[in-house]
Amino acid sequence: MNGVPPQASTVLDRRPLPALVLSWPSTRALIAVLALFLVSPLIAIGSVGPTAIVSMLPFAALTAIIAVGQTLVIQQGGLDLSIPGAVTLAAFIAAKFGSDPAIGLPLAVVIAVLGTTLFGVLSGVVIAVFGLPPLVVTIASNALLVGAVYAVSGGFAAQAPEALSDFALDRVGGVPVLAVIAVVLVIVVQAVLKLTRLGRRFELVGENPRSAEVIGIPVKAYVISAYGLATFLAAIGGVLLAGLLRQPILTAGNVYLLPSIAAVVLGGTALTGGRGSLVGTALGALFLAQLSQLVQTFTQATAVQNIVQALIIGVGIVAQLQLGGSSARLRGLVQRRATQPNSSPDDSTRSVQ
Repeated sequence: MNGVPPQASTVLDRRPLPALVLSWPSTRALIAVLALFLVSPLIAIGSVGPTAIVSMLPFAALTAIIAVGQTLVIQQGGLDLSIPGAVTLAAFIAAKFGSDPAIGLPLAVVIAVLGTTLFGVLSGVVIAVFGLPPLVVTIASNALLVGAVYAVSGGFAAQAPEALSDFALDRVGGVPVLAVIAVVLVIVVQAVLKLTRLGRRFELVGENPRSAEVIGIPVKAYVISAYGLATFLAAIGGVLLAGLLRQPILTAGNVYLLPSIAAVVLGGTALTGGRGSLVGTALGALFLAQLSQLVQTFTQATAVQNIVQALIIGVGIVAQLQLGGSSARLRGLVQRRATQPNSSPDDSTRSVQ
């Protein structure tokens, strides 16, 4: 129109490279992590030493593994509150039955992961097929998982097999093996989401399910898979946690619910669904683990630790939302949903066909 070629308008809309790089959620998360590590020695010099970092990395890795699954659910516009029960149930099954010679550790791990994953698949089916709110469904699913924990444990802690503990505490080239697992997982899943048709369709379903349906993408299958994968990764985290703790307690998974959500938001994934950054999520998990360690070296008062962490996490989340434009998207979510039935697939939807 007006004699202006499409190519010219595209060039005019390009942002400077620094602004483009800063717009990436993972870039902002990386800046926050670097800033935290620079400030840490000023508050507690021992919080960034080799011993402190090596002891912190396994817990950051567990948070990252679990938060990757939470990211997939949030990308579908949902939220999984069954994480605590999933982590705890998998930890107890692996610990209790892994020590049973009649079952053995490998089979116990398979039972723990697959058995726990079934709860996530069930949640996804109820949400996708029957249209019930994710918060209600996953809270109910967590109640079922907690009930299963008590049925398996009998109300007592379990001792993890020595082989599982040795694996969870092992190191590869001086780096905790759990950190290596988390890095590999993030790279693989991020590559699938960004470089494959499957991943692009997954993001489209979260961003605009109506358009996805119009071009023939099975929306319900993607939603179900998101909840199934979230529980699958939470179960893997639970098995590794059992080895790390050696004797998991009945509330072992409770501490991973809020961090798994905070890591996703700090990493820049929009709460409205759609595209997300698993690299940003992993950096968010690292930020939370280092923050927790820093606060613990500064004060041993649990109440003070919780207040300080909550304030810093809150500031980080608000900053990430504002810089990423997610706050505006949240305000426009109702209008977007209202206009979806009359919308047509755009260029982004055609690109995933």
